[in-house]
Amino acid sequence: MRSVYALFVFLLVSSCEILPLNKPNSGNNPNTANTIINESKEFAELMEADKIDKRKVTAQVLTYLLNDSDPNDPQTAAVITNESNCDIIVRLVGTKNKKFYNLPVAKNSKNQFLIRKGGYTLNSNVCGAKYYSQKIIVEPLIITLSN
Repeated sequence: MRSVYALFVFLLVSSCEILPLNKPNSGNNPNTANTIINESKEFAELMEADKIDKRKVTAQVLTYLLNDSDPNDPQTAAVITNESNCDIIVRLVGTKNKKFYNLPVAKNSKNQFLIRKGGYTLNSNVCGAKYYSQKIIVEPLIITLSN
């Protein structure tokens, strides 16, 4: 009985080193480190660009959300809430209209945008976790992302 128990403990301990972890890479891979640095730099640049006319865009989004929307209007509102402790970039890529958006959302905050209606793939990296979705956006897009 002891030998069976010892074998079980040995297998348990040795298997822990070979089982894949469901955690993001720790940064030992230079490509991962470069990706994080590049995304941080891109986030900072997108936030700077987002500050331009932000009051005007916010007013347009609020007006759109508070009023009855015109189905013929080519644009709609997107409100993205980031409940994670990481800055994120939500990437929307049009499936037919070839339009794309890289929308920055700071950690523990929300941001709003005007986007063209249509089909999109959405993806983001939320604190190392990948988010991916496909949506046909014809009404306001309101999403919350968290880790």
